[in-house]
Amino acid sequence: MDNKFEVRWRCQILLLGLMASLPLMMTSNVSAQVVEPIAVAPLNQVAVPDVNTLGLLDGEGPNAGSWPIITQPEKRTDLQRLGKALFWDMQVGSDGITACASCHYHAGADHRTKNQISPGLKRNDVAHDLLGTANGQLTNPHYSGINDLGTEVGFAVSENELLSLGWSVDDIDGTPGTGPKGDPAFDINDVSSSQGQRAGTFTALSGGRVDSGDLATEDDGFYVDFTANDTGIPDTARRVEPRNAPTVINAVFNLRNFLDGRADGFFNGVNPLGFRDPDAQVLTYTSVDGFSPETLRVPFSALASQAVGPPLSDFEMQLAGRTFAHIGKKLGLAIPLDGQKVACDDDLLNVWANCGGTGLNQNYNYHSLVKAIFDQRFWGDGSGNDVCLTLNPPPALPTKVDNCAGGYDFTLLEYNFALFFGLAVQAYEATLTSDYTIVDLLAGGIATGTLTNGTGRRAITIDVTGLPFETCVNNLALNNNAAGVANAKQLCAEHYAKFIPVGAVSGSETDAATANFAVQVAPGSPIGLCNNPPVCNDVVNNANTLANAVSTLLAIDRGVGRFFAGATGCGICHFNPEFTGATVSSLTGFGAPPVPPLPPGQLRKEALEVPLERMITFNDQAQVYDAGFYNIGVRPSSDDISLGDILDGVPLSLSWLRETILRRQNGEDLTVLDPNLSNDNIDAVAEVIANNELLIPTAPDDLTPIPFNLALACGPGLVGNANAQGRRQGDPNNNPNVNCVPDVVIGEKILRNGAFKTPGLRNIKFTGPYFHNGAKKNLRQVVETYKTAGHFPIINFNNLDAGMREFDLGVEDEASLVEMLETGLTDWRVALQSGKFSHPQLCIPHSHDDTTGKTFLVNIPEVGALGHNALLQTFEEQLTGTPGIHDLMDLCEMPSISSFGLSDIDVPPAPAL
Repeated sequence: MDNKFEVRWRCQILLLGLMASLPLMMTSNVSAQVVEPIAVAPLNQVAVPDVNTLGLLDGEGPNAGSWPIITQPEKRTDLQRLGKALFWDMQVGSDGITACASCHYHAGADHRTKNQISPGLKRNDVAHDLLGTANGQLTNPHYSGINDLGTEVGFAVSENELLSLGWSVDDIDGTPGTGPKGDPAFDINDVSSSQGQRAGTFTALSGGRVDSGDLATEDDGFYVDFTANDTGIPDTARRVEPRNAPTVINAVFNLRNFLDGRADGFFNGVNPLGFRDPDAQVLTYTSVDGFSPETLRVPFSALASQAVGPPLSDFEMQLAGRTFAHIGKKLGLAIPLDGQKVACDDDLLNVWANCGGTGLNQNYNYHSLVKAIFDQRFWGDGSGNDVCLTLNPPPALPTKVDNCAGGYDFTLLEYNFALFFGLAVQAYEATLTSDYTIVDLLAGGIATGTLTNGTGRRAITIDVTGLPFETCVNNLALNNNAAGVANAKQLCAEHYAKFIPVGAVSGSETDAATANFAVQVAPGSPIGLCNNPPVCNDVVNNANTLANAVSTLLAIDRGVGRFFAGATGCGICHFNPEFTGATVSSLTGFGAPPVPPLPPGQLRKEALEVPLERMITFNDQAQVYDAGFYNIGVRPSSDDISLGDILDGVPLSLSWLRETILRRQNGEDLTVLDPNLSNDNIDAVAEVIANNELLIPTAPDDLTPIPFNLALACGPGLVGNANAQGRRQGDPNNNPNVNCVPDVVIGEKILRNGAFKTPGLRNIKFTGPYFHNGAKKNLRQVVETYKTAGHFPIINFNNLDAGMREFDLGVEDEASLVEMLETGLTDWRVALQSGKFSHPQLCIPHSHDDTTGKTFLVNIPEVGALGHNALLQTFEEQLTGTPGIHDLMDLCEMPSISSFGLSDIDVPPAPAL
């Protein structure tokens, strides 16, 4: 019998053939057609794994009857609207300022430069090396550090420096090497990330936007000696997270979220840990006497798991000790988005906005919206009335009370607010997909219309709808001679270029990428021609713009080839239309499109559709790892073990979790293996898995539950001959491997320490700084990092990903690679914040006044569906002061919150509730 990989491959060949041939069958003078392999499919061929719009939450999707009803029918758009309001609302933070969007306001990420440095907290280092202190200002020279070859790569980095100090290398079993910190002149372990809250302790709700509490007077790593502290302000700065914030755009495709994967794909309605916390339960009202706990594991909901983490983080959004019940009570007393302007044509909030004023109009509040959207068992008594409970003293289950007057008394709605918050924010973030890029255009996902090459009886006419660019060229070529191919390439390029939206510009290295083209394009040149995407029948009539667009498109096409070529191997980790293998489609097969055959000489890993993989790694050893998570040597593994961590006694790594479960089945005491492991917690998780309690829907058009397969398959390198150096070369497309042992073997090497989730690369031009430590200012520095197989190939040798390799492509090819990343993967709706990327106003912290310690607040203005008339500023432009949208120069003047850009609400008020 054919295996599923062969079946998918054959079906995909047939599909591409039909896609390419159907338009041709309706034309004349064509005797044959050519189906060209392509490097990557367009993103619009991947089903968005959004449980809200798929109908899983409300039971209205195809065969969704086996899933618990969570939302009411016909409320899917309202859930998105609620999520957008909650995501952008500054009142969610204990300080009344910090929203989820405060770290994701800019192409879904954060490009602030003041008070954005965290010391090496993940290795217990609290000393600031780069700036000398908290509250400093990042500038362009700070990103001019060099590597051991003298190449500018961002923060100074030197493996030689650490080795000279006696650093040990990672052990063969993956235990990270370590040693003393290097001289900051040569090696920096600081992290450029996102500022959140000042350290402090929550005491009560105040009745207003700022929670009551006590600010800490000391905070290691965030001390600042303000010269004349304003009343109540200590010598501490807002804390900065120890990892750079990834973008939320396209994050719905990820099976797990956060860079270490701790935001689980199964949302439990309570916290980020998903099925790793079997005790996490929401409450439902059962009778006049009390409540019943209900276990939820909503699949494909890593965004919901992620959403409920920051509001309870004392680094990000809260004073320590607050609960989600407090957030639910606080927001019930608030006007949604109070004080924040919402554009009258906001893509989602327009129908709720207080147009011309601030916030949502008086007909809407968070509690009424929750009641209108969610099933009543989570918030009411069955007759539309609130149910009250008390948590004082803390019982095994909350106790029903007659009213909610006390400080420990909450409504059921408030108690379950994490459930509502997580699913709503996820529903909004799930709308933020970006599938209109030049790479998608080249892959056949955008262009429509017909093209003719030649005249008379020899003319060839094709319909380009659904055709990749290379297929367009080959099908349009006359007799396939050089002149015919060249003419076809020009015709196809000119036609496809007309689908690039107005506002698009060439990248920073376009001049080098197009140096040998007919038209050399200067960086930052306009290349957008389409006034009305996606139809694009209103095209700018400008010969220069068209010529620039054609050259840029051809450079991007070349860059795609370099990206997937064996010399770089980028596509081994950044494959699929999502440009990452850490996704639902890659790891489960749900919603995955047929995989296009690759052009000769190019490499792209084939999705195994299981979350665990065994492969030959960089040290030529067979190891098991979590697919989509890799150690790429940006920093030594011991700086941040990431996926190798243990939370609540359970490993973050699914591979290691699988091994610990097998060891428990053999009767082992896991605390001997690692004292941070919990026998009881792993036993509980094992029971969940063994009972097939982790379920996912079958397909987008069939939501019937099937077990989530925590299975293992074998990947690159397990077959093939050794090269001259004795290393097995393998084949990235060697699956299925008949010799594969289909489960973890006790005692085999688990690759986990220093491994981070592979990020998607779409819109990466605007999501700097780059990598988990934010140490790169632009994509050239990113490429230079990969060219040396990472910065720590010796220290990280036994944890380093097999895809890492040294390369030098030459000026033109490397420039084409950068152009593909910068310009080819940009959705210009994101760059202009138009359509679904519109948003409310936001005031964000951007350091402190050196004298008083007050928080500086800058304004991020609201924008409607028409977007801005200029592009977002890149991180490098922020460093150099180059103007752009969100240049952080607009002071916040939000009444009762900020005056002249300085916060008026830095000090928590006395409690009132």
